[in-house]
Amino acid sequence: MSNYYTILTNLGAALHANAQVMQTTVPWTHMCLGDGAGAPVVPVQTQTALKREVHRLPITDIAQHPDNPNWLIVEAVVPSDVGGWTVRETAIYGGANGAQCIAVGNYPETYKPVLAEGAAREMVMRMVVEISSTATVKLTIDPAVAIASRAWVESLVASPQKRGLVKLATVDESVEGVRPDVAVTPEGLGAALAALAEVDGRLAERVATLDSELDSVILYPNGTAAAPANAVAQARYVIPNPFPGFHVICLAEIKIGNNWGGTNWHFDGANNTSYGINAEVFGTAAENIVVQVGKYLLGNSINGGDPFGNVSLVTTAPWRLVVKKMKGAM
Repeated sequence: MSNYYTILTNLGAALHANAQVMQTTVPWTHMCLGDGAGAPVVPVQTQTALKREVHRLPITDIAQHPDNPNWLIVEAVVPSDVGGWTVRETAIYGGANGAQCIAVGNYPETYKPVLAEGAAREMVMRMVVEISSTATVKLTIDPAVAIASRAWVESLVASPQKRGLVKLATVDESVEGVRPDVAVTPEGLGAALAALAEVDGRLAERVATLDSELDSVILYPNGTAAAPANAVAQARYVIPNPFPGFHVICLAEIKIGNNWGGTNWHFDGANNTSYGINAEVFGTAAENIVVQVGKYLLGNSINGGDPFGNVSLVTTAPWRLVVKKMKGAM
């Protein structure tokens, strides 16, 4: 036999033998702790109580030992505010009114401090009891006084694989949506949906902006935005349509000073002279944009209608092509 063990008392053995015959159960309700009157103890079956009891607490759990079906593991929790004594002996009480000593055991000498002594801790007590028929044991718990160990409570937490206690997410955790081990409350769900709607709104706005940006483009043929090429008088430019298969609206602009603008197109029949720069879609599939420059890019602004207020003839100027896609393919 090991140095530390638990045995049924004569009363405990008789109670369970009778329960097995009568097909009833014996309630186990409390675990008692004793200090052995200051000395180690040797449990005996004739005991009806501990040598000296120091504390009695409700049993919180009884489980079958994984290695032996006739062994029961009895657990109780000593709260942190109880102590100031040394545990050397244990007992299980139950039966009628929880007043009968069913099993006794000895325990490795363990001091249980209290906070007033400068240290405190919760202590989980476990007793292993061998019994011929575990079916005759009934765990009776008073929920008003029972204390569960943290490990036992955590073992009850629900998971995707089993039911159990559910942790509730805070509102912030619900919005973040990254924890797999918590459940969302209606308040948290509302906040998460509101945040999602805000994100969707921003996304829709951004998509609309991108769609608008993708629907139009500014081209700088033979040049760049920083260094646009010059258009020259009486030239003709053929530019591939940047939106193949779509009709487009296009505008050729020139730069005078720091301003970009269109020139309109003006023809002076009396002098057989054209003014301006004009862009048109060309081809059966709108595959090209043709840009035609008149004899002059600009003439007198009053006669030509250009926005620059120009009063002298212009034969060359930086230019660009603004193209906007029409909705719907050809």
